[in-house]
Amino acid sequence: MDGSARRTIPTPFIWRRVHSLMGLWLVIYLTEHLLVNSQAALWIGDDGHGFVRLVNLLESLPYLQVVEVVLIGIPLLIHAVWGIKRIFVAKRNSGKSDGSKPSLGEYSRNRAFTWQRITSWVLLFGIIAHVVQMRFLDFPKKAVLNYQEQSMVKVNFDEGLYTLAPRLGVKLYSSSEIEQIEKSSWQETLSSFHLKKNQVVAVSATPGTAMLLTLRDTFKNPILAVLYTIFVLAAAFHAFNGFWTFLITWGVILSMPSQKSMTKVALVGVLVLSFLGLAAIWGSYWINLRY
Repeated sequence: MDGSARRTIPTPFIWRRVHSLMGLWLVIYLTEHLLVNSQAALWIGDDGHGFVRLVNLLESLPYLQVVEVVLIGIPLLIHAVWGIKRIFVAKRNSGKSDGSKPSLGEYSRNRAFTWQRITSWVLLFGIIAHVVQMRFLDFPKKAVLNYQEQSMVKVNFDEGLYTLAPRLGVKLYSSSEIEQIEKSSWQETLSSFHLKKNQVVAVSATPGTAMLLTLRDTFKNPILAVLYTIFVLAAAFHAFNGFWTFLITWGVILSMPSQKSMTKVALVGVLVLSFLGLAAIWGSYWINLRY
């Protein structure tokens, strides 16, 4: 065997490192995402203005769609594809066994390995559903009124909107009110929502306010709140257990004491992300924005 053959790096080794690096980047993005969402609930009484301000800032970035594809979509796709392959190759070994395969359930790292595989499936379906809902089905539509761009979202009406809408500078349109508007591109955009009974179109001068109302409308549904709770807890564990594995993969923590210490750091990370996510889910409507 010549020297060049001996120096060839195996393809799986390269992809495992790429998968690890993409995972680290997604941990950073997830932290930013939950920090923004938590602003809808953490500062009780401010009507989610922190969330609105941060979302408006992000929405004002140039070439935003390109940025989202390059910095979020592609890393997520790479991490997901290689992760799915590992799900089918790597066998869980923390459960009971009949003796035909190893059973190492008494070791915490083996249990963590198993939960990493389980949360992978939760995240695979959860991310698809989340993207479809927030970026396609419920993403604000835009229209121009009096030379100013407006953002529109469809929400389920409740009594709290009577007092919340004026504070946020939001105008609510029922189906009957939309029918009375003179035919125009503005009216056509409003009519495109095809409202059901007890639904209205909320119109805001900023995309951040429109997205805040979408967040509120989503989490006032107890079933969706529970599903998002499972989603967030799975994401928090997967992120920081993966971060711990990243440090092993790249040789940052090799000794047993350093690994035990970093396990505590990872646990803190899981708790912090869980808190931020659960604050947004259970605090945005039920505490901060109900009325």
